[in-house]
Amino acid sequence: MIQKMFLMRKLTECGVIAVIRRLPEALVEQVAEHLVAGGITALEVTVDSPGAFSVIRRLAERLKDRAIVGAGTVLDAESARLAIDSGADFLLSPSLHRDVIQTALRYGKIAVPGVLTPTEMITAVEWGADLVKIFPASAFGAQYIRDIKAPFPHIPVIPTGGIHLGNLASFIQAGAAAVGVGGNLLDRRAIETGDFAKIEALARQYVTVVQQARG
Repeated sequence: MIQKMFLMRKLTECGVIAVIRRLPEALVEQVAEHLVAGGITALEVTVDSPGAFSVIRRLAERLKDRAIVGAGTVLDAESARLAIDSGADFLLSPSLHRDVIQTALRYGKIAVPGVLTPTEMITAVEWGADLVKIFPASAFGAQYIRDIKAPFPHIPVIPTGGIHLGNLASFIQAGAAAVGVGGNLLDRRAIETGDFAKIEALARQYVTVVQQARG
């Protein structure tokens, strides 16, 4: 239980989960180091990325107590188990899968299924989800988060999809425990040209906006 509480705190403390999707495998560790240097404490490696399970293992070993590493786009129990065996401390899905939640709980990891409707939210919690991922967040906006949190203030939500520096604060102020950010944080051009300092600077900007929005 203490370990689970530690993981939950790490997942949400900076307010930003960096979504690492389909980056060149050789560059992932450099990118991760600069994200962490910028204040990011949670990194999600999507399982549709090249060598995803190997990447999760290397990052989990390298970052240790500096940040937690999880798996994203987890759609079935087998992928969930492989991710956990590789060192993933949390599992995120774009959709709702009971077997993924059960696998996470079986091994003491954090389950974050993707939901959208109130019915999906409460179903996820009844199945044992620790938090829920609201996806796609940008299609409905921050007001939707505020509205859906009204009847469910006890359910932590992580909006993901289309979050950027311009709308980040509004999602946090609407009640999001954290947000998932992919391409708007992991600038492809900066990565391709080796401008990792830009990635670190962007990470720092995102974390600062969250801190300010939390007051």
